[in-house]
Amino acid sequence: MGMQHRGVEDIMNTRPAHQACAAGSGPRPLSGRLSLAVLLLASTHAIAAPTGQAASPAYDQAPVDWAAYRKMWLKDFPRATPAEAVLGAYSEEKAKVFLDDTSTKWVKQNRCGTCHTTVSYLMARPLIGKASDRAAWNGVRASVSDFTAEQIATHSPAAAFFAASTAAALAVGDAAAERPLQPDTRALFDYLWASQASDGAWDIPQRGALPFLERDRPYSALLVALAIGYAPGRHYEDSTARAGFAKLQAFIRGNLPGNLHDKAVLLWASVRTPGLLNGEEQAAYARSLLDLQRQDGGWALPSLGTWPRHDGAPNDPGSDSDGYATSLAALVLCQRGYGTRDASIRRAVAWIRRHQRASGRWYTRSLYSDRFQNYLSNMATAYAVMALSSCRATIGRP
Repeated sequence: MGMQHRGVEDIMNTRPAHQACAAGSGPRPLSGRLSLAVLLLASTHAIAAPTGQAASPAYDQAPVDWAAYRKMWLKDFPRATPAEAVLGAYSEEKAKVFLDDTSTKWVKQNRCGTCHTTVSYLMARPLIGKASDRAAWNGVRASVSDFTAEQIATHSPAAAFFAASTAAALAVGDAAAERPLQPDTRALFDYLWASQASDGAWDIPQRGALPFLERDRPYSALLVALAIGYAPGRHYEDSTARAGFAKLQAFIRGNLPGNLHDKAVLLWASVRTPGLLNGEEQAAYARSLLDLQRQDGGWALPSLGTWPRHDGAPNDPGSDSDGYATSLAALVLCQRGYGTRDASIRRAVAWIRRHQRASGRWYTRSLYSDRFQNYLSNMATAYAVMALSSCRATIGRP
């Protein structure tokens, strides 16, 4: 059973027998150890910069425990590469099969939630296929919910990090599935407000190896802002949420993002969540995104921010358009009110439809190291599904 029938006090007072995020590991006592997922957050052995200070450029040259990562990489799962054949025409069925297969394998092998695979999957999957065809989604949802409940119950140092991403996954996905606010999502909000730092954000280990997904404290705050906006019934007005939500608004207003990637995520959140951006700021963020659209209709993730790579190779802002950046930009712009009546969106949608790979995914290179499996391609696939859905359904706004 997941968190669906438990409140935050029940979660905090439950201590499960184990929590593992590793292949082939069975139940084991958790006293004195963290899950592998939490260990991976610290696996670079680097010291995070204090809040508000920039990390040293040497941060990404610290040792990485590649053996620990390899234990989590999916078995019998082909690595995403730019050489994979392109379909040339969009197949919703292939996207659905890829997303179901990848996330089901992830929770079966690793028993944990992860931003690049299961979190984005939970957001996107209800948008394709029939409502009766969600057995895989329901199973992954329960597994991710359970994983996060256990992180909270065992007082994991990364509990708030996992709670933020899971709240976004459940709130966005349940809204797509037209479900009311679920008890487990409400319990996550209750925990987040209770664990919120005095500045309105959340303290996370900040030692992850994956840029913006694991190391960025403000990014986690943006995920909570996205979640609260998608939560049905204007949950941010609930008496349990008002004080924490006001602190979150103040944190975001006082720490507006500098890179365009995070501006895009904030723009997405601001469509449903009040008090984050005013109309002029929303329009300016949208224009900044449009300014970076390529001639081929796509966007390149390295052009949206500056992320030093661990392998020393630069993230080239002039690199080819990729699935994640193009889908994020199209999704956000269509959420803002752009649609297929706009030439820029028609070009973006055409790029997405032309660049699906034979496996059903959209390729995106790792921002961190070519030794990784390019799992951002999993996230790109979920975002492509959301972008195509959003741009089809957009109703013009002033």
